[in-house]
Amino acid sequence: MRVVVDTNIFLAGLLNADGGAAKIIRAFQDNRFELVISPDVFDEYIRVIHLFDNEVPAHQSEELLELVFEKAIKVRPVSATGLCKDADDEKFISAALASHSAFLVTKNKKHFPKEVSTTKIVNVREFLRDLEINAN
Repeated sequence: MRVVVDTNIFLAGLLNADGGAAKIIRAFQDNRFELVISPDVFDEYIRVIHLFDNEVPAHQSEELLELVFEKAIKVRPVSATGLCKDADDEKFISAALASHSAFLVTKNKKHFPKEVSTTKIVNVREFLRDLEINAN
């Protein structure tokens, strides 16, 4: 199952090792889903995660970024202009559309349409529930 993960999920998972976002990171590490990125998505991961270098141990953030770079499916984004309330979020929709991802996981669902094509826009709780359903 292909999934696009908003930067805020990875950041939340790094900042709180016991939260739902951290469970998503562990699910990615355990190959329970295929992460999809575009160059713009990966650039944002690097930029935003490094803004929190004082709060996240460098080895944790670097391990995650290296794993993302190694394992993620890299796509050339398609145009998604005007689909998001925040134009900065269009990079995630673009990657999801290019890869026919099943899910886009974000903490800011209100910035996105409910779904786009075959991609459902979900929050952490919804994704973890669907991940469990698909595992059984």
